Amino acid sequence: MNFVQVEYVIGMGMAQIKVNGEIEEIKDNSTVQDILNTRKLPSFFVVELNRNIIKKEDYNKITLKNDDVIEIAAFCAGG
Repeated sequence: MNFVQVEYVIGMGMAQIKVNGEIEEIKDNSTVQDILNTRKLPSFFVVELNRNIIKKEDYNKITLKNDDVIEIAAFCAGG
């Protein structure tokens, strides 16, 4: 009996990234802003891409690629 090893392959035109620890499949050429648009976010937050904080004005300029890691951290006030 022959066994065939099957590996999960991302389809053409897709990339796999990690957002806040969760793996997601996105379309090629997606930007950071595209990812943020799919979420309900508080007024104040910061975005980290591959351990580097990115500026808000760069969200539309940065195209994501396979294996990128995004962390979105929100700020909240306490008393």
